[in-house]
Amino acid sequence: MIVTIWPFPTHKHMTVFTVHEPPQPPLDRIDRAEKMVFLKDGFVWSAFLFGPLWLLANRLWLATLAYLGASGGGYLLLEAMGIADALFGPLVLALNVIVGFEAHWLNSIKLEAKGWSTLGSVSGKNLTDCERRFFEGWLPKQPLVPPVAPAASPSTTTATAVPADKLKRRRFTFFRRPREA
Repeated sequence: MIVTIWPFPTHKHMTVFTVHEPPQPPLDRIDRAEKMVFLKDGFVWSAFLFGPLWLLANRLWLATLAYLGASGGGYLLLEAMGIADALFGPLVLALNVIVGFEAHWLNSIKLEAKGWSTLGSVSGKNLTDCERRFFEGWLPKQPLVPPVAPAASPSTTTATAVPADKLKRRRFTFFRRPREA
């Protein structure tokens, strides 16, 4: 029996997402599903490349202040030692690497601070696959909520039925002059 060892497909990576639900979700399970957020767990290249701009774009104000404080403090420390010209670039690179690795955690902390709850994590080939996998397991466990009938207004409940031929005659009575007898 001949077994092929090389070349073998290497495109079998899995992506992990965490699922977050907003505070006070809707009662209907479909509406709840539409409000959920899937955050990719892993290294975020845009956070690595753009560091503080990514933090500002994602409205992570405290993390932006911490980034600026760490880079400013690091610069002052390196300047006091006389090596700021040589090591400030690697310091900023290190800070961007940290932001790239911790971007998912920063976003999930922001959601938790707003009252969102973490429902779990799911893995798949891409976001669509992860959403399908999550909802296949989540939707059957959720209760069905029957649609709520609109409340009847008092004017419609006390009205009597009018024959159709009378409605046709009354259609434009507003524009007619009353007949004098």
